[in-house]
Amino acid sequence: MNTNNSESPSYAIICLKWGLIASLITFLVTLTSKFTGLQNDFQEDLGWVSSLGSIVLVVSILYLAIREYRQDNGGYLAYSTALGISSLTGVIAGLGGGLFNYIYMTFIDQGVMERQMELVREKWEEQGLSASQIAQAEKMSSFMMGPGFQFVTVVLVTLIIYFIFGLIVSGILKKEKSIFE
Repeated sequence: MNTNNSESPSYAIICLKWGLIASLITFLVTLTSKFTGLQNDFQEDLGWVSSLGSIVLVVSILYLAIREYRQDNGGYLAYSTALGISSLTGVIAGLGGGLFNYIYMTFIDQGVMERQMELVREKWEEQGLSASQIAQAEKMSSFMMGPGFQFVTVVLVTLIIYFIFGLIVSGILKKEKSIFE
């Protein structure tokens, strides 16, 4: 607990802790679904379950990180500070998630990109694309499916998601000091 009322505690360690926890949970869920075959048997009808689980994870991580900072700050929290915590936690979760994704694609399952490309190629053939159109599309897709591009994408998308949900969670948890204190 912060006993000095003139200074706010740093939230970098809190963001680091909760960002790494979020990325580790995401990585473990991804590995579990891949190694148990759930990802291969995934029905499009169940996509909402995965989306709902992701939303619950993000909101929970943000709630816990922001609440921890507020407790360390004598029970007070400015909206802008809470939004900063949300954003920094998102960057750290994105960096961790991107790194885990890179490690998975590069060292654990090197054939994942080829399997994804094969599925995409089948869809293009079903749509009636010519061989030259498929070859051209494969060049662009292979770049976008590569570990480096996916790393950057994971970081940016995670930051955006954490920022959007941070707008809501920050508004709920903010508790600013009265001007009379």
